[in-house]
Amino acid sequence: MDNIYLLVEHGRDQGEVYVLGWFEDEKRARQAAEAMEWEAYRTELKSKTSWTGETPVAPDKASHRRFWVKGVTKFLNTTVPATVSVH
Repeated sequence: MDNIYLLVEHGRDQGEVYVLGWFEDEKRARQAAEAMEWEAYRTELKSKTSWTGETPVAPDKASHRRFWVKGVTKFLNTTVPATVSVH
């Protein structure tokens, strides 16, 4: 495989992005992001006060995702030639 898939969370405060983990399978990464999206939604529904003051939107109806997947190319191992001289 030439790619890995990062599970990313979009932060609430200043637009920061957090890498939560990585997967070698894109389908599993997307399933994890979807599960985390629904869990965050359920947690927000249970909270007494919302940070925006509005009712949260269900993930299947929202245009914005808090958790998403980003594919990146793996770094391949490379060898570095050793030198015989010492500096």
